[in-house]
Amino acid sequence: MTVQAQENKNAPALGVMYQPLNRDAELGGYGWNYLFQQLTRTDIEFGVVQWLQYGNERFNQPTPWLSETLTIWQRHMPLWLGLHTEPDYFNAMAAGEAAQQQFFDAYLRTLNGAVAPWQTWITQHQNNFLGWYVPLELSDAYFTAASERQQLHEFLHQLKQRLGSTPLAISVFMSATMPADEFGVWLNELQQLGYQVWLQDGVGTQALSDKQRETYFARINCQVVLINEVFVQTSKQPFAARSARADELARVAARQPACHQRILFSLRYLPETAGLLYLTDINAAPTRSD
Repeated sequence: MTVQAQENKNAPALGVMYQPLNRDAELGGYGWNYLFQQLTRTDIEFGVVQWLQYGNERFNQPTPWLSETLTIWQRHMPLWLGLHTEPDYFNAMAAGEAAQQQFFDAYLRTLNGAVAPWQTWITQHQNNFLGWYVPLELSDAYFTAASERQQLHEFLHQLKQRLGSTPLAISVFMSATMPADEFGVWLNELQQLGYQVWLQDGVGTQALSDKQRETYFARINCQVVLINEVFVQTSKQPFAARSARADELARVAARQPACHQRILFSLRYLPETAGLLYLTDINAAPTRSD
């Protein structure tokens, strides 16, 4: 798989998402600079850091390697920075309305502590800071009831108030629990709250069939950004995956609307990172319970 140069220079922008793992610290400054130089030779125009903190892990051992890495990356392209997330997020969302509210309240209480360590960095690199990505993956399976969605929307409103005028983005994945028409309306509502909405295509995890995905894609507007999963899942527990082949990616692209910006998930599955980034880490990413 390669990210080839596009012939259509007016095509929507292409980004790539990076999920930090502790072992990535081993790559070092020279290695990261080489990797990002390779990315500049592709169509990728911007980067997304999935989160800056996962639970209590701030990715600063044995040195503040993540901030050093992002300082290098922003020299090559602008970045979205992900806020913090918690290992129990998916369990809390699956537990129902009361548990969701408890999670949202706790998230807001810890927001300042997660953002403050990065304020100086953002000020120093303001020209290459695109905004905050909220790494709380929303699913129609978690918010089927109108009261759950109302509670979520109030949380997102409060979050936006606290973060001020900074651009915000949040991602959504489809479980086909909510009818496609209703799902499209919901994404519009999230956009009206002032968020850029990024929709995971679910191809790598094979969450839905091609026909199901196309039904949902037909109900969303072109301002929704598609997160293209550029991997093929080979095991659910524990999670394992391989990089998607070029022919697999071409088949997926042919079945998706062409008007959307796209973000590749994730950096470590691209050929430019082969031999540079590991696919696993002792700190596993959160697992959905849907």
